[in-house]
Amino acid sequence: MIYGALIFGGALGALLRLLTGLLLPFGAWTTLGINGLGCLLLGFFLPYTAGGRLPEPLRLGISAGVLGGFTTFSTFSVETLSFLHKGLWLQAALYAAGSLVGGVCLAWCGTLAARKARKAGGVS
Repeated sequence: MIYGALIFGGALGALLRLLTGLLLPFGAWTTLGINGLGCLLLGFFLPYTAGGRLPEPLRLGISAGVLGGFTTFSTFSVETLSFLHKGLWLQAALYAAGSLVGGVCLAWCGTLAARKARKAGGVS
């Protein structure tokens, strides 16, 4: 059951990533936004669904599958390298730092929002 949820979730996440890529301009800054959104959503989803709020296959299918397929660390790495190959050192540094620091900050914001939502729902 878990494998099926991961496979389905991963396919859905990859499809969402493709559709987002078709709707938004191709490039590093779109990837930064997608990865940031994924960090925010995962930061919210995992603590919000902790403690058996969702069946584990569904929880893994959404977190590792959908959100894992939606975000793209490999694309981030290649785009950073592309900036460096073009001699765009400042853009590379801003993009890499923005991805790392921004991703952690967005995951933290998602976690804080999940805690608040759980408390509002009477769950600690």
